[in-house]
Amino acid sequence: MTATALVCSGAPAHAQADTASNGGDQSASLQEVVVTATKRAENTLDVPISIGVVDGDAIANLHVEDMEDLTRLLPGISFMPHDNGPAGPGQDNITIRGVSSTVGNPTVGIYVDEVPIITVTGYEGDPEPRLLDLERVEVLRGPQGTLYGASSEGGTVRFITNNPDSQTFGAMFRQDVSYTDHGSFNYDDQGMLNIPVVADVFALRVSAEYGQDSGYIDRYALEGSLALGNATAGPLLQRGTNSDSDTAVHVKGLWTPAENVTITPSILYQRYAVGDTSSFIPQLGLFNTFNQVLATDHDALLLPSLTIVAGLGFADFTSITGFAKREVERHTDGTYYNTTAIVQYYLDAADVPPYASHGYGNNYILGNIASPVTFTDHFNTWTQEFRFSSPADQKWIKWVAGAFLSDQEWSHLDYEPAPGFSAAFQNIYGYSIDDDPILNPTIGTPQFNPNFWANDLVWEVFDHNDVKQYALFGQLDIGLTPKLRLAIGDRYVDAREKFDETGAGFFDFGGGGTMGVPYTQSASFATSTPNVTLTYNLTDQTTLYSSAGKGFRLGGATTPNTNAACVVGLLQIGYKSAPTTYGPDHLWSYELGAKSLFFDNTLSINADVYFIDWTSIQQSIVIPVCGGAFNANVGDAHAYGTEVETRYKPRAVPGLELGVNLGGEHSYIVGTTNPQSVMIGQDVLFTPKATATALADYTWPLTANVSGFVRGDYEYTGESYGSFQVDTPNYINPAYSVVNLNLGIIENKLQLSLYAKNLFNNHTVLQSPEINSVIQAYTLRPLTVGLTGQIRF
Repeated sequence: MTATALVCSGAPAHAQADTASNGGDQSASLQEVVVTATKRAENTLDVPISIGVVDGDAIANLHVEDMEDLTRLLPGISFMPHDNGPAGPGQDNITIRGVSSTVGNPTVGIYVDEVPIITVTGYEGDPEPRLLDLERVEVLRGPQGTLYGASSEGGTVRFITNNPDSQTFGAMFRQDVSYTDHGSFNYDDQGMLNIPVVADVFALRVSAEYGQDSGYIDRYALEGSLALGNATAGPLLQRGTNSDSDTAVHVKGLWTPAENVTITPSILYQRYAVGDTSSFIPQLGLFNTFNQVLATDHDALLLPSLTIVAGLGFADFTSITGFAKREVERHTDGTYYNTTAIVQYYLDAADVPPYASHGYGNNYILGNIASPVTFTDHFNTWTQEFRFSSPADQKWIKWVAGAFLSDQEWSHLDYEPAPGFSAAFQNIYGYSIDDDPILNPTIGTPQFNPNFWANDLVWEVFDHNDVKQYALFGQLDIGLTPKLRLAIGDRYVDAREKFDETGAGFFDFGGGGTMGVPYTQSASFATSTPNVTLTYNLTDQTTLYSSAGKGFRLGGATTPNTNAACVVGLLQIGYKSAPTTYGPDHLWSYELGAKSLFFDNTLSINADVYFIDWTSIQQSIVIPVCGGAFNANVGDAHAYGTEVETRYKPRAVPGLELGVNLGGEHSYIVGTTNPQSVMIGQDVLFTPKATATALADYTWPLTANVSGFVRGDYEYTGESYGSFQVDTPNYINPAYSVVNLNLGIIENKLQLSLYAKNLFNNHTVLQSPEINSVIQAYTLRPLTVGLTGQIRF
């Protein structure tokens, strides 16, 4: 909505430049914020959608570093860790209005400019573009299927980059140095160069970033036995294991070969490199872990695109061609659910000689042998959109119509060995592991393999998924009277999926695995996602609107989990076997809202209320005991909530700007397919019941050319639920708050600032997910104090 845009964005870039050069805020009124959420440029006051906007200056001024920071600024949006790893860049699942999932296609569409980055969730989180040289970030709350497709069931997040300027040369350099409590020094360098190669014809804009953050998680040696539950931390091995670095380069051109034609080629490359998980094991104390394997993560994104816009007189034609290539290689510690599980559920469970005679070797040697797990994911998504839209000067009737095509290919390799396991078994038992009737289940079968434990392989699976999507869409906006407008839109989607899997290793044989024989499934889905809105201009500065819209998400295939350990866990949650497929889910969202300006545009008060009816919810169900997971449609849910956003520039105090964002929601299960796994009345996961953000920005002149500023924000995130299982530590995620402060000076094009993030060093455990069968904890980055210098040319 407009309010969030006004609260977070401040004045447009040109207005802020005037402020800096003249030594104070020269505008006593709130500035207009223009968005392109409806595929055309419009003032947010005129857009009947709940939109949150944070502009590029606010991102820099508030030191917003990633999606988690954004979710704490804006109501209605939150994050959750996926089931196979910790939270963090590229490992979060983004949630809007409680429509959340760690399964299949995402519920929130992620766009860079007009190019979608569609990646299947489950083994990795949603892609997170770096916040580099952005004009703004738009968060569109509620289903956006009509204009943005099936992966925008809950909403859409759009990262809008700055366009090149073909008239004026420009450059910027920003240096940030900081120190993190319980960590060390961090730094981040950003630069931008705008070159008008041919005035008014062709311009090039190049931006780049490189940064490193120190770690604050300490890794200790493992002592005791994981299998017996008496494991503890031994000697310190390494401090600050979760250090990370990021690299990003964005090159964008703007070619105007004719008066009504623009061609915009763009290529973005970014890469995250993380040294270890930011989660810790709470039983060992704050920031401590004894993971046997460093959870390194390398996440690279390449995003080339070409956008062509041509004015045809009767309409504007737009073509967007994009290709998203994401490659992730991530390591994690699989000891607990691999070697430890083998000891617990096979060797110790046998309770007969020779297994009962080697209890110490089983539990203190074999069960503790490190099992490094490597997840390698490749996502390749080609997209093409063609659309026609009404000219910008056409006011009474506005329309857009187009076609969208995508081909999304995803491959996943899960490789899980236990180096040294075979040798340790022979040393303990005195014979080869391949001769053991329990650990070589091929003995006595037609599939007998005398080298079953080659390379100490515990588990291997290779998945390949291909989804082709075709869609036609259109929206018509008609002025019924000078004050009343009606908009009707729809999108028809046809999607086809093919899924292949092969497997190998100990846990693959005799269970749900394939032992090298391809397992294939296919599915197809088709639906429409209509939307209707009614807008009434009560006055020139007050708009009322109502809307109803459908959201939809594709279904898919899921991996079986039927080895011995998983069978035990499945029975505990009421399943005789794990499903092999899951269906699509869909919702209807109903919303009423108002957008208002008062007192000569110095105060904005905006609000909305909504109700969501969500059917056949897709969720990932973690299997106790074995640590596996399967995808299923768990039931139905209702959600209702509100967002209230205000911004105020009191004329009695020139240079002061205040803002408050409030959100409240109750999202709960109303129907279930399995009461033992999901019960009626339980809250939908990772949906804070309340959120609040207060912001203040005060700028005042020190001299004729120098201004001082103080900026601060308070962010509150209420209680939420992290699991449907009431006996898990992640069942309730506690409420928490964070305070950030920034102060400094501006002299013409130079800006210096001193800042503190997490000023009061809040260590509240935000979430306690079960990762690799071990309860871990995740908290805010500790207090970080830094100094930033920025210069523009």
